Order: sequence, then structure tokens, then C-alpha cells
Amino acid sequence: MTAITHIPASHPHATRHSLRLPAHVYRRRRLGVSVLLAMTVFMISLFGGELVGRITEKPGSTPAGAASETTVYMVQPGDTLWSIAKIVTPSGRDIRVTVHDLKNLNGGSNLIPGQQLIVPLG
Repeated sequence: MTAITHIPASHPHATRHSLRLPAHVYRRRRLGVSVLLAMTVFMISLFGGELVGRITEKPGSTPAGAASETTVYMVQPGDTLWSIAKIVTPSGRDIRVTVHDLKNLNGGSNLIPGQQLIVPLG
């Protein structure tokens, strides 16, 4: 049969579970947890809108350069983003940038005749 014995706290092999660490260790741990929490909140707020926009297939926030001046264009049969971009792209600017802006402003590249597109100027 197994006997259970009690070891007094003064015994050299007795262990105590309450080891105190220096105060600077606790401060460092709290600072690390605070920084980790702040970075998590920052990343969620930064990418949250973009992720929701991709899930719902609606455009997120307007790109910084595209928010200045815009106009509305009525899509005609046979129009493509490239053909519209050729019309509105200023000389010297890459047409691919305009196509990208059109896609971002209007939530994708699908065009339907009669649809109103937001078109960046300049």
C-alpha cells in the first residue's frame, strides 16, 4: 500500500509555487502584451474594410488619388473599361492606371449598357 507523507515546508526538498519575479519582468510582460494587442487592433482596422469589401463584392474606400474630381459616364453597348479609359486618360498618363481606377471606383470590371460609371478626371 502507498503511504502519503507530508513534507514540512522547512525541508530542503520542499518546493514552493510562489516564486516572485522582479518588478521589471512584470512591466516588460505587460508592455509586450499591450504592444501585441495594439498591433492586432491596428491590423484589424487597417485591413477590415478591405476584407469586407472583397467579401461583399463592393468597393472599399476610394483610392487617395481617385477622390479628387470625377464625372459620371453612361455605359453604351460595346463599351469596355479600356475603351472608356482611352477617352478619359490625359496624354502622358498610363492607360492601365486609369483602368485600375475605373475598376476600383465602380466595384469591378463588369459593364452593363445603361450603367452609370464614376469616371476619374485627370
